[in-house]
Amino acid sequence: MAEPAIESTFNRPAQSHYLDNARRFRQHYLDWSGTNPPVVLLHPKRSNARHWDHMVDALDSPNRVVALDARGHGLSDYPKDGYRVPELGEDVVAFLDGVGIDRAYFVGGATGGNLCIWLAATIPDRVAGIAVVDPGMSVPKHIAAEVIRQTREEHDFKDFDTAKASMHFQELWSPEVRDHYAAHSFVERPDGRWAWRYAAEPARIIAASLDDDPVWDMAASVKCPTVLVRGATSAVFTDAHMTRLVDLIPSARVVHLADAEHTPAQENPAGMAAEVDALIAAAG
Repeated sequence: MAEPAIESTFNRPAQSHYLDNARRFRQHYLDWSGTNPPVVLLHPKRSNARHWDHMVDALDSPNRVVALDARGHGLSDYPKDGYRVPELGEDVVAFLDGVGIDRAYFVGGATGGNLCIWLAATIPDRVAGIAVVDPGMSVPKHIAAEVIRQTREEHDFKDFDTAKASMHFQELWSPEVRDHYAAHSFVERPDGRWAWRYAAEPARIIAASLDDDPVWDMAASVKCPTVLVRGATSAVFTDAHMTRLVDLIPSARVVHLADAEHTPAQENPAGMAAEVDALIAAAG
């Protein structure tokens, strides 16, 4: 049985590509044509490049947009290891080199936000600006424990509807966003059961490192234009986290995005698109 044919109609469709990454895995990415510098999108852990589709469709900026499937996620290869932030960051650098992107804006959600900070501190000459979206830094221990439980136990579903019902943070998603993301986030196995399109073991590695993140120590090195976006009701990236991060990046613009929790690009894609447009306009 094929995946359910649930597709949204987008004004700006993406092209799907693969890169044989110099880090020795095949990486999938989506590419929306446009002007330079491009915007590179880095999805949360346990997600995939389709996380961004509705936000991209709401962008006014004409810039090229590229959304990566991280190793072990989506349609990329699933290597056994290499899932901590510095290793994932090196994957992004190898991707830039592989497709010939010299300089870009970076937008990252959750773990992707951590990667934005890592990139801005590590390769500053190649970073035009960053949008750090509800990053997963010092995640509250009870939430980290639940993430670990989920990645251990919620990876096997009897049918597509059961899989779809398991999606997290979907309470504020529109039905269109929910259906579109579900259609691209699960795969039917040969035995007829369904699974997430990410590797369970690597996802657990990411979850286990949620409270051991090197990015706090790097944040003070960020000098590029920066917007810090928190979902206004997020329990993952709290007000206390935001205060601590602003102390480290005092030039950053701070946004508490309405109608959003931990996945603003899906909960409020138009609002998130407006913040990315503003970053590009301010930096340009």
